[in-house]
Amino acid sequence: MVAMKDVQKHFGDLHVLRDIDLEIPKGQVVVLLGPSGSGKSTLCRTINRLEPIDSGEIRIEGELLPSEGKDLARLRADVGMVFQSFNLFAHKTILDNVTLGPIKVRKQKKADAEAAAMVLLERVGVAAQKDKYPAQLSGGQQQRVAIARSLAMNPKVMLFDEPTSALDPEMVNEVLDVMVSLAREGMTMVVVTHEMGFARQAADRVLFLADGAIVEDTDPESVFTAPESDRAKDFLSKILGH
Repeated sequence: MVAMKDVQKHFGDLHVLRDIDLEIPKGQVVVLLGPSGSGKSTLCRTINRLEPIDSGEIRIEGELLPSEGKDLARLRADVGMVFQSFNLFAHKTILDNVTLGPIKVRKQKKADAEAAAMVLLERVGVAAQKDKYPAQLSGGQQQRVAIARSLAMNPKVMLFDEPTSALDPEMVNEVLDVMVSLAREGMTMVVVTHEMGFARQAADRVLFLADGAIVEDTDPESVFTAPESDRAKDFLSKILGH
């Protein structure tokens, strides 16, 4: 579903992604772990070219991701993205936030888009809020709307960039529950998170990054119980020690 080959990325002199080779089959849930500055979010954001790369190639379902233009927009529409900070349109209602992409990009009829949106809002538990504006919802509710908005585009892949890090602790689980259910339904997902419980429960695979490189690529149980690299051991001992 996602293939990255020899991907390199610099910010000035900083080499933030080094020799990234990665294949993610359809339906796999991949969690990216690593210390701050290890390149996790950058890797996630290159998958739909929100972050351009210096060299290498990225393919979605075998199709090369172009650097710009209409083909990029079309491919990008197949890759849902959920950010740390919700990124909802403040001046639009919840229902309008979810229907905007399907109407504008997928050219759906408004009635069809709204019917589909209501199913999704019901699914993430915020259907009753459809006529409200983002500011009237809690952070957890806004993030669930953001997930519904991504799903409304029928994406082939969902990217989550620290989706719970801006939330109050009591709201984290309501978002993770939605993500776990998506994982169980077979959605291909790439998730940058520090939520170890989610990684253990929902991930098929954990990639540990350090200094822009993939240091470990294994299943959750192995990385938590027997990490191989010193960087991963050090990082996990700090996180799991609390």
